[in-house]
Amino acid sequence: MAVSRARITARWELMREWLQRKNDQWDLAKAFAQYKTVVLEEAKNKGAPVPTFENEPTIPDSGMDIDLRPGGSSS
Repeated sequence: MAVSRARITARWELMREWLQRKNDQWDLAKAFAQYKTVVLEEAKNKGAPVPTFENEPTIPDSGMDIDLRPGGSSS
């Protein structure tokens, strides 16, 4: 139950940042690496099959200027 609350809280915080246009400070590569670590640990703790992340999305370099707002464009 605590994990579910933490996930919900994190999603609301991300949504709030996105709505307030504070998403320019997000490091997508770091966030995705953290996500993979959490998923792997959860699978290990539950005794579930470990995901492979074979078809993982390509994360652009953090040095690129990317507009993540709806309708935004990347340079």
